[in-house]
Amino acid sequence: MIEHQEGKANFKANLSGKDKGPGKRKGVFYNPSMKFSRDLNVEFAKKLNFNGLFLDGMAASGIRGIRLALECNYNVEFCDTSKLAVEAIKDNLKLNNLQSEVFHDDLQNLVKERQYDWIDVDPFGTPAPYLESIIENVNDGGILGIAATDTAVLCGAKPSICFKRYGAYSMKRVAAKEVGIRILLGRIQALASNYNRSIEPMLSYSEGHHLRVFVKIIDARPISLKWLNQDMQVLAEEAPESAGPIWMEKIIDSELVPENCEGQLGKFFDTLRKEAEGPPGLFDINDIARAAQIGQTPKKLKIVECLEKEGFFASVSIFSPIGIKTNAPHDIRIRAIENAQSL
Repeated sequence: MIEHQEGKANFKANLSGKDKGPGKRKGVFYNPSMKFSRDLNVEFAKKLNFNGLFLDGMAASGIRGIRLALECNYNVEFCDTSKLAVEAIKDNLKLNNLQSEVFHDDLQNLVKERQYDWIDVDPFGTPAPYLESIIENVNDGGILGIAATDTAVLCGAKPSICFKRYGAYSMKRVAAKEVGIRILLGRIQALASNYNRSIEPMLSYSEGHHLRVFVKIIDARPISLKWLNQDMQVLAEEAPESAGPIWMEKIIDSELVPENCEGQLGKFFDTLRKEAEGPPGLFDINDIARAAQIGQTPKKLKIVECLEKEGFFASVSIFSPIGIKTNAPHDIRIRAIENAQSL
């Protein structure tokens, strides 16, 4: 294994893939392309007043949990089904002068035996098989961090598998990733209701090849999963070409989005903070331009500026480079893009 450095941590692991994905399902892999996600996780963790016990549930090299211990002073335990990973985590803890419990076990077994206040699940592919056990067993008021790399399923390419796996139909095109997040949240909420619990989304995003949500587990409250059609209208019942049933409430708590971060991460958080206040769904700026019979699509920020001048909410989105989030009706969107062309 090769020694790496990330954040304040030094650790040993196998380099995986070509910086684009896990690359190795078994063994002790380190995925450099997920550094941004872990940087984000660390900054988000700093924002919270968390004093409980954190489980890095599919730890591999242990880099996520080690960084949280070093950079946020979190009390972290580790779990992995790979014996090689368990030994690597123990060595990496020593390398960083940390002491912790490391379990060679299946996540679903461990959470039934030990109590945790935050459980993180970052599987190879879908998190679906693990959702029920972590929802049932995390402590009251606890936090779940859940990643999904089965984006083809969640984002419209395999709708029948999506329904079988998550109980909802997906959506293609510009809103696909946001809808994928809402499908995942809807599934978590549906399972939580079986245990007289509900969820409160804290932070949700898509980045690279994965989707990720952080949710707080709260006492049960009435939540209705709904449908979203191609015009980004929220519907109580299924309609042709609509996605659902999905989570329609907020997916980001703007007050929990970290501030004063630099570079790419700072820009990412700025976008998250603003779009947190917008309605569900996204509109494709190229579709708006075609509807307005404009030859070249104006820049997104100009379109957003014109929509705001019309008195409506508007924001760019981390979920799509060609998507904007707005509550402006069709005619206002057309007028805004016409005005943006002349700026």
